[in-house]
Amino acid sequence: MKRILTLFLLTLFFVATAQTTNLVEYTFKNKRGVNDVDREYLVFNDSELYYANIKNDDHLNYEDEKLEKKRFNYEPLYINLKTDSLYQERIGIFKKNSSEIKRFILVEKRPSINWKITKESQKILGYTCYKATTKFRGRNYAAWFAPDIPYNLGPWKLGGLPGLILKVENDVFDYVAIRIVLNSDKIPTLPTLQSFEKFKTKYTLNQSIEYNDNWLNFLRSNSLASLPQGVKVIEEPLRKDARELSFDE
Repeated sequence: MKRILTLFLLTLFFVATAQTTNLVEYTFKNKRGVNDVDREYLVFNDSELYYANIKNDDHLNYEDEKLEKKRFNYEPLYINLKTDSLYQERIGIFKKNSSEIKRFILVEKRPSINWKITKESQKILGYTCYKATTKFRGRNYAAWFAPDIPYNLGPWKLGGLPGLILKVENDVFDYVAIRIVLNSDKIPTLPTLQSFEKFKTKYTLNQSIEYNDNWLNFLRSNSLASLPQGVKVIEEPLRKDARELSFDE
């Protein structure tokens, strides 16, 4: 009887542990003259990760039922941590010279990022964090990670450090963690993002780049067409404000 009770208690422990979820709330700030500061949410457990920029005009906590968790400002993503498969909703135009904008699902392997870890440190939310640097998708990053929070995850597609990333800086935008909730049974996941994995039609990274660039060119053409005649335009990189500037490395 004692053995059965012990097994029962162990089962309850493992079930309770499996159901806990973690949350990191980041501010996202664009440095290119945009004053808005968005909130982005990293939600994860042992098997899956959700990342989304959720429209939050009322500054509600993520756990609040009143926060409408389907109002995404940017391209949300879902990662199956068991298979290291990343799924992201993207926006693009499939054919050049078309104006038909579509949403589609990109699938790629979770990126493997090579970091250089330094001894430089700072405190963030009470945790000692160490600085690491890298170049990823065309941008140079400085990230601050907390070894005391042993998850190799971070905002957006950034990760692979021996501790949770709490701050990221580059020349265009910053992520800064403002709240952390660990091992909670009150953090809801985002089934809308999990459904990305089940889409019948998914597109590769190369296809996604092509379709996204078509869309950006469409936006640029419309913007140029609206300018008065004779205005001198300085040509800038197509993806200068995108999180992914290039895909060569």
